[in-house]
Amino acid sequence: MSLPLDRDRFLRRECPTCESEFKWFASPEGEGERPPEGGYFCPYCGVQAPAAAWYTKAQIEQARAIAYRDIAAPEIDKLKQSLAEISRASGGLISATLKSETPDQPQQLSEADDMRRVDFSCHPNEPLKVRENWDKPIRCLICGAAAE
Repeated sequence: MSLPLDRDRFLRRECPTCESEFKWFASPEGEGERPPEGGYFCPYCGVQAPAAAWYTKAQIEQARAIAYRDIAAPEIDKLKQSLAEISRASGGLISATLKSETPDQPQQLSEADDMRRVDFSCHPNEPLKVRENWDKPIRCLICGAAAE
């Protein structure tokens, strides 16, 4: 699954604590800072969380829909076929059906060119984008220090 970037190569993320969305810069492979021990810091609330905890609700929903479509649905179809074969082979002595609800097809995610950019002197290669109206301190993703 690929995640869309905005025109400036920023990726939308969501804090697992305060649930506020922001964007971090999608550095080319191997060029960005490694996540600090304990994970990244939220630019809004400053709470640190593991690197894998920053997906947005829409990104998680798309991943679930793709996993269902590509993994679960084919297995459910196989099980339905097996149950139908058992019913036919038993001459009607055994009858079983399986009903399942199919979730909506995953929609392609898109990324708006919103938010304002913030650069940090402590980690100049790790800029962020935050909400336009955010007027409180903005913390560095890597070390948690407030922007100057």
